[in-house]
Amino acid sequence: FKAKPSGLIAGEKRVRALMAELLKSYGEPMRELAEALPASDAGDADGASFVHFVQPQLIDGSAVREVFDALYAAWQNDARVEFAYKNQQRRVEPAAAVVRSGRYYLVGRDVEKGRDGWRTFAMDLIGPPIRRVGTFARKPAPAKYLSTDTIGFFKGDGQRRTVAVTFSKALAASAASRKWQDAQKIRTNPDGTITISFDVDDAGEVVRWALGFGDEAWVSAPPAVVESARELLDRIRRRYDR
Repeated sequence: FKAKPSGLIAGEKRVRALMAELLKSYGEPMRELAEALPASDAGDADGASFVHFVQPQLIDGSAVREVFDALYAAWQNDARVEFAYKNQQRRVEPAAAVVRSGRYYLVGRDVEKGRDGWRTFAMDLIGPPIRRVGTFARKPAPAKYLSTDTIGFFKGDGQRRTVAVTFSKALAASAASRKWQDAQKIRTNPDGTITISFDVDDAGEVVRWALGFGDEAWVSAPPAVVESARELLDRIRRRYDR
């Protein structure tokens, strides 16, 4: 430390600049957290930052921002909340907010589902008004609901199953270079394609994700999920046939 204080100080500045850049990339309300960081010189001597993050950003003053603020305030006060979600009234004990692909989710315990009634609620589907209905003793959400897995984010009560997605030769190296899920398994095929297997609660999540790669990726197992992908493609095709 005594030998290189200037190097440590420069390293701290770069880390704080990187943190601010990451938080700002998510828009509101993460931008406020970035602004609360101690003032920092830029990431490098010339004021430039090498790493930048591009994310869909939550707009200040939007409906989702208002939902976030109401839930955050309830969480700070250990308050249960009641709101409409998918045409049902839910009483929920808020535990955490998760930002995934620019979309905000609430992790909380659905009171009507009992002690193990942990659920994930998309904030853009939570209907106003959000009312406070009593208080509760705050408890941390189960670890699986706060997992950093990109695939397998959605949790359910059903049995988990393995779904395989095959990537074209052109995308094989790119797909294999990323950890989409801790439990993923990657197999290299003789034709140069790769197949990645995921253990998930919601197979539809994998189908929707695979379709995001166009014709460079396709669900390859099990047969029931392959058929679900075909059915979804048919519905998409009918949209464009109108």
